[in-house]
Amino acid sequence: MTNNDHCGKKRTLATLLSIAILTSCSYDDTPMALKVIDGETDRLLYARTLLDAAATPMESAQSPQQLDAIEFAYSQSQQAYGEVLRCHDEGVCRMTSMRHVCTEVDALIDARRALAPHSDLLSVSLMLSENTGPMNADRLRLLSAEAARDGRISELESNVLTLATAATAAHTVWSLTPAGEKERLERRRTHAIDEFNQRCDAAGQ
Repeated sequence: MTNNDHCGKKRTLATLLSIAILTSCSYDDTPMALKVIDGETDRLLYARTLLDAAATPMESAQSPQQLDAIEFAYSQSQQAYGEVLRCHDEGVCRMTSMRHVCTEVDALIDARRALAPHSDLLSVSLMLSENTGPMNADRLRLLSAEAARDGRISELESNVLTLATAATAAHTVWSLTPAGEKERLERRRTHAIDEFNQRCDAAGQ
């Protein structure tokens, strides 16, 4: 074996070892993926528009031009968080590295609450946010955490969790059908910000 062959095999072994290590550690591509999402959707720019508007006196937020800008920014924010959710669903973005995004969406929800009295779109969105929708895995985790908060789960809470688990399983199966997938995507279009916030809460972020 020549020295070049020996070095080539060592490089190949090192490359394979690096891949194995990255795979075993579940390499987290979240920062780069979010950078791409933010660049393509202007997520941070639109969030800043809403936060700045919420921080100004309410009277100045009533001009038609500013209301148009606020509502457009909110609509674009929904799309942006839809992309963040898609990234997480695909396993590229991980909740463990999205703490700052969870903090940002909390601020965005606070801004919506402050601006809702001046915008029909945000007012309706605020009302829709109270409709938590079907029982899914995130809601089940939240419900389980709430039930176990005092260190024990009562018989009633246990029964509720059993029913919630069955409802979650049924909804998961329904979501796999074409009609269920269409319904999920349609709901995400109007609830992406709240869905992501719920996911943060379920992950304890």
